[in-house]
Amino acid sequence: MLILYDGTTSVCAIKVRLTLFEMGIEFQSYNVNLRDGEQFSPDYLRLNPNAVVPTLVDGDTVVLESTIIMQYIEELNEKISLVPQTPQTRAIMRMWLKKIDEIIHPATGILTHATAFRPSFLQKSKQEQKVHLNKIPDIGRRNRQEAVYREGLSSPIVENAVWTYDKFIQELEDVLNRQDFIAGRLYSLADAAVTPYINRLSALKLLTVWREKAPAVCDWYKRIHSRPSFSLAVTNYLEQGDIKQFSQVDDNIPDVARRILSQKRAY
Repeated sequence: MLILYDGTTSVCAIKVRLTLFEMGIEFQSYNVNLRDGEQFSPDYLRLNPNAVVPTLVDGDTVVLESTIIMQYIEELNEKISLVPQTPQTRAIMRMWLKKIDEIIHPATGILTHATAFRPSFLQKSKQEQKVHLNKIPDIGRRNRQEAVYREGLSSPIVENAVWTYDKFIQELEDVLNRQDFIAGRLYSLADAAVTPYINRLSALKLLTVWREKAPAVCDWYKRIHSRPSFSLAVTNYLEQGDIKQFSQVDDNIPDVARRILSQKRAY
């Protein structure tokens, strides 16, 4: 049986779990406690030296990187496919997977650490903070986290993350105004990949910022939310610690985002 080392609220883990449940593939889930830093333990680092989740183990095969894992999983069940049928729609699907990995994932990390995760980090001693940051092997990710932990919502990279999401939501709205799903008329890996990032906006109280100008995105998210895979892959994994952590998000976060977007800026 497949073993998935994941995290309860990890956006990358969620898109893999969505794929597994949509494909009807059985797997064993092992929760890596990210709040306690279990991703930095020697045992886990031997499995995934990047100190991130998810990691998929299939017998002697270890698969890293969530998008690669999704595509690996998709090929395991010949009866169900989450890949569009034409070369054109497959290219569209892959474009959205790439956009998520390269553009939206970093922006999501910035917004999450600046809001939901910052209060817990600031409760650590200076030494504990330094130890935590030094454990992050990716220097770029380490620097982004340090900046938003230090400056919070006033960090310039938070402003850039909001604008990045604004462009992303506009592009998504344009697509979903023409079709039911992101890569065509059927649910695909593109929908599984985008879902946790729109869900994260909701958890950070930011989805309301785009509710009026992106009704098609909100309608798509409502339909995605009603699919059985959503409760199986997202809701059922939530722990009390997760709920507490995201409850720390300040109610004024949407106003901060709206204020940023009210300032003219060229993409």
